[in-house]
Amino acid sequence: MGVTNLWQILEPVRQPVNLSSLKGKTLAVDLSLWVCEAQTVKKMIGVVTKPHLRNLFFRFSFLTSMGIKLVFVMEGEAPKLKADTMTKRNEMRYGPSKKVGATRTGRSLFKTMLKECLELLECLGVPWVQAAGEAEAMCAYLNARGHVDGCITNDGDAFLYGAQTVYRNFAMNAKDPHLDCYTMSSIKEKLGCDRESLIGLAVLLGCDYLPKGVPGVGKEQALKLIETLRGQNLLQRFDQWKEQFQYDDNPLLVVKRVIHCSECHHPGSYKEHEHSGCKFCESKRYCKPSDSKHCPCEWHQLEQVKQANAVEDNIRKKAKSCEGFPFSEVIQEFLVNKNKLINIKKYRRPNLLSFQIFASEKMEWAKHYACKKLLALLTRYDMIQRKAGYTDSKQLQAIRIVKTRVKNGSPCFEIEWEKPDSYLQ
Repeated sequence: MGVTNLWQILEPVRQPVNLSSLKGKTLAVDLSLWVCEAQTVKKMIGVVTKPHLRNLFFRFSFLTSMGIKLVFVMEGEAPKLKADTMTKRNEMRYGPSKKVGATRTGRSLFKTMLKECLELLECLGVPWVQAAGEAEAMCAYLNARGHVDGCITNDGDAFLYGAQTVYRNFAMNAKDPHLDCYTMSSIKEKLGCDRESLIGLAVLLGCDYLPKGVPGVGKEQALKLIETLRGQNLLQRFDQWKEQFQYDDNPLLVVKRVIHCSECHHPGSYKEHEHSGCKFCESKRYCKPSDSKHCPCEWHQLEQVKQANAVEDNIRKKAKSCEGFPFSEVIQEFLVNKNKLINIKKYRRPNLLSFQIFASEKMEWAKHYACKKLLALLTRYDMIQRKAGYTDSKQLQAIRIVKTRVKNGSPCFEIEWEKPDSYLQ
């Protein structure tokens, strides 16, 4: 779920980018997201053995062929704040829990699939890291610390955890492979929202840790509030509201509206101005005709303040009725990242023998088919290593150029390679 309506709010900053533009970048991938997505592909359900593994392999292979490096993030324990949300989401997918009194967060249902994915990544030599809690929080941490250039996730919470660049909505079309890019810099520039503002939206509109948010507050109202604050910190504003709650029952300042002149629109009647003048027009007799409705009198000034504060007052009154507002524990969940500085492992050479065994046992792939699919990754890895000056006896050796070809619009060669150990035809 993430923050309610967040992607609709961020639509003005969505930027479609071609995958070719990401060549050379390193991206953090929320592994659980890919597992979930594989379970919703109707064409694979009941047809493909282990859709999550097939999806992982072919996505990784495709992105690797585009020159993009990936670091996969394994989710940790779900925060206690999210337990209720995960239980309800889990019951919608799999039905009510049979265990009486058991609190299920949904993480246990993915353990087997995630473990299998990690086994596959080990066969492929791909780096992965363990998150302390939510995977998107670790993705954001790696991005904020400069370990990766962006995050691949559908969960907009990544921005609330500190991510700077998020990619989503894959289209792995061979002719036009692209995805959508969102950056924190464009969010600030075009929407006037910083990280604290987005966390404030999560409190007002709802999120995984606070599903209902503040009842009665919609995205238009919330965005209008951020606009009227003109850069003021929304979270600090929440604290100010809490202090003001105790004074809400005090009588409001009331200023009586007096009659205004039909000519100059200042206090006093036209006849009064005709005889005694108008102090705002600085005249002793008559007044200065004006088309402007602006008046500096006390009543009009108070009305302007009321109109300017109307949106904020409306939301503040609704927030007052929410027990626990401003929900400091939810705010701290986003602000305090529990992940620690880590060293990401380097890519290792794919293990052909291990992959054959794994693909045969888990995905029911014929060993010769598994060999064929992994060979592209093996040759790419060895060529990159050789180009960097690293050579060893395990590297595949090219025998000859069979012919020139054009693939996805790019000129290339079809190569005949020396048969590797464990290769099956």
